[in-house]
Amino acid sequence: MGVQVQERDTDVSVTRSAGPELALAGDEAGTEASGASQLVGRFRDAVARTFGHRADLDVIGQGRGLPPFVLRDVLAEEPMRAFLPTRFGGFGDSLAPSQEVMETAAYHSLALGLTMGISGGLFAQPVAKYANPEVAGRILPRLAEDGRLGGLMITEPGHGTDALSMRTAWRREGQHYRVMGTKHWAGLSGWADYWLVMARPGKEDGDLGNGIDLFVCEQDDPDHQIELVEKYPSLGLYGIPYGRNEVDVRVPLSHRLQGDRGGLRLMMDLLNRSRSSFAGNAVGFIHRMVDEAVEHCTGRVVSGQRLIDYDQVRARIARLQGQWACASALSLWSSENAGLSTDLSRAGQAASAIKTVASDYLQESAQSLLQLVGAKGYALDHVAGRAVVDSRPFQIFEGSNDVLYAQMGAKVADQVRRAGTTNLRELLSRDPVTAAGADLAGAQLEFDVDERPAQRRLVEIGAIASRVFTLGAVMDLGSRGFSRDHVSVAVATLREDIGSWTTRLRGSLTPEVSTDPILAGAWRHLTGTRTVLPA
Repeated sequence: MGVQVQERDTDVSVTRSAGPELALAGDEAGTEASGASQLVGRFRDAVARTFGHRADLDVIGQGRGLPPFVLRDVLAEEPMRAFLPTRFGGFGDSLAPSQEVMETAAYHSLALGLTMGISGGLFAQPVAKYANPEVAGRILPRLAEDGRLGGLMITEPGHGTDALSMRTAWRREGQHYRVMGTKHWAGLSGWADYWLVMARPGKEDGDLGNGIDLFVCEQDDPDHQIELVEKYPSLGLYGIPYGRNEVDVRVPLSHRLQGDRGGLRLMMDLLNRSRSSFAGNAVGFIHRMVDEAVEHCTGRVVSGQRLIDYDQVRARIARLQGQWACASALSLWSSENAGLSTDLSRAGQAASAIKTVASDYLQESAQSLLQLVGAKGYALDHVAGRAVVDSRPFQIFEGSNDVLYAQMGAKVADQVRRAGTTNLRELLSRDPVTAAGADLAGAQLEFDVDERPAQRRLVEIGAIASRVFTLGAVMDLGSRGFSRDHVSVAVATLREDIGSWTTRLRGSLTPEVSTDPILAGAWRHLTGTRTVLPA
């Protein structure tokens, strides 16, 4: 039985403040919850103070990397404790505190939000879960107390999407592991104090094994140091350094992560938890886009009328609000379902849905703000222009959205034989990940899926499944007392998306790649000719 949500004409208002007002999910009467809430509150005040008075976003972005005083001031509030489990002096057994930290940071700076996610989600959490207890117990307190940063190296110049074909290799040499290779596009290149480096086992014949492993490298140890040989002039995210790194390190045997089910399961648990965390940055960033859009459109007068009074403008802002509510629902889901104690290695459908929807909405919200602001937003020192280039990489890293959509679609298509039906609504209703949302989507999903769909069809099916999953999360958010207006707009936003993707899915498989050559000025010889079309 579906939940009926009425689409309502929602008024639009804005109250600018130092940042988003956040509330810790769960029972705040407990000591742990209270401590996490206080931590987030201090961090929120520090970020607002730093970016609001000393490092406004209109100033940051002229160089590469956040100014040292920014990191000093915000890390002094020990935000990494939000990612660390209680046994290491943190509050991060659930993802709720870390989601709040990223939300707070991303409202002011998406680069800062991503920095928190890299150091906390891609380094601290896997080290806490899988590293040797002595190594983790020595390193992790330094992240919290000393403001140190960690990162993860997977991608190589020749191996991005096909990361499992990487050429970085390790072999044992006595009581050490030797790890050698080249890594690039690792966030915080040249900055991080610690690295997790992914490599494949080397064989005697020089070939590489099929497994993968992760090694902890400490940059203050000469044997562990990774050399940054080239800094990349990244298009956006100026607050985070990227580059090409040469790896040739010797680390003790204790610095190899040990997953109970092998390296691949460890990697998927790590990545799926990180993908599930994308919602935290999305909530804060889209909140900022909404605030900026409403403030601009309320004050801007065109042809004697405020921009916000034009129907098309209101439609854009309503969709922005809906995207924020969707990200909030996904953040709630992650907080309660993706904690460190949960094995997420087989949670690919949910994690991919969160990552793709959150990153799509990051980019779309930035594009909408730029469209509303107009020409002045198309500048390096304006939040709208920077938001577009800063948000775009989220659709690429940690799994390109096209690839993740195709993988999600392939899983749905694989169910056709087992389920004995080709009806998409039936297929999604049988999967616990999408069942709740499929009920609400209803007739929008009433069409058949081919047993062997073309790849582009798999992408479309995956995009639909991700929105259906999000519908279920929004329903749950609404059932707990979240603003009814925002839930209504979120449902309308998702239904609009599902309708758009299903229209594409029902269409023909065109266009195909043309084999005709592209010639310079090919249209010119047609000047003066005219084809009379039939009436």
